[in-house]
Amino acid sequence: MPSDPRHHRLDLVTGYAGLTVTSDPGWELPSPDDAVPPPETIDWVQEQLGAQVQDIEPLYGGLSSAIHRLTLGARRVVLRRHTNASWMAREPYIPHHETRTLRLLATLDVGVDTPTLIAVDPDANHCDVPTIIMTEVAGRPELNPADPMRYAEQLASCLGSIHRVPVPNDLDAYRRWDSPEATVPVWVEDHHLWQAARDRIAGDLPAGIPAFLHRDFHPNNIHWLNGEICAVVDWLSACVGPVEADLAHCRWNLAMLFEPAVAEHFTAHYLGLSGSGSAPDTNRDILTAYDLSVVLSAPIGPFPTHAWNALGREDLTPETVPPRIESWLRYLMD
Repeated sequence: MPSDPRHHRLDLVTGYAGLTVTSDPGWELPSPDDAVPPPETIDWVQEQLGAQVQDIEPLYGGLSSAIHRLTLGARRVVLRRHTNASWMAREPYIPHHETRTLRLLATLDVGVDTPTLIAVDPDANHCDVPTIIMTEVAGRPELNPADPMRYAEQLASCLGSIHRVPVPNDLDAYRRWDSPEATVPVWVEDHHLWQAARDRIAGDLPAGIPAFLHRDFHPNNIHWLNGEICAVVDWLSACVGPVEADLAHCRWNLAMLFEPAVAEHFTAHYLGLSGSGSAPDTNRDILTAYDLSVVLSAPIGPFPTHAWNALGREDLTPETVPPRIESWLRYLMD
């Protein structure tokens, strides 16, 4: 178990003889049924790894899946279960895509550690839902850096390393997540601003220069150790597309975690790398279009902040984040 004082163990009653299952009160789940992998999934894991699962620990998850660390003797692995039924109905190919990406990453040098595929049941033939077993990486996310500007520089350097990788031939093309037909989120105050942003990027987004994209590059998916980035996780949306798409996604997160100045410093450092030939070049007009697309892809319902909260940012709540989003959108439109 980690030594992080924010992590508290709660023993759950299960049907697994001799198996300790732990839960984190800060980790919100879609339903109680997702809290513990069911017996058929544990049986599959044990068959794949040839060892008994002794401990299950939930990790700070996102919105699309339940993630647990499993201990089997001296070995620890990470189990991802795609438990979000609506997400899977929308994007049923995701488990297959992540499998392909993890296999690809094993052949690439992205400058930091990445998870390695161990086993997969992409169609839930043996498990309760599509499931992947992968290696555990070192470090943990850091959302409270002592120096946000230096932190932003390190993120930019890491993203530049990813974008320097030759464009893979067997990954899907980038797909935007916003839609002009989508319902305006319930938390939006300035509907005119929201509609003006939609009008500004009506039609196709600019093409840009294609690169290898993480597609979900932001601080929650970056692991740090001794003040340095050591690993990048959650590659299930990796694709080929313009570097501006990755930049915009991280910029939005930095603007939420800190302020626009940190997002701009991140961008300036990335552009400095581009000028030195160590990262692909980018275009600010194209970047603004992707910035707007990221904002407009926000969820319709109450804004989910549990992953930030679990990583120590209790100040980010469904009440405090929407004003930050509209402030960032206004900044972009200006």
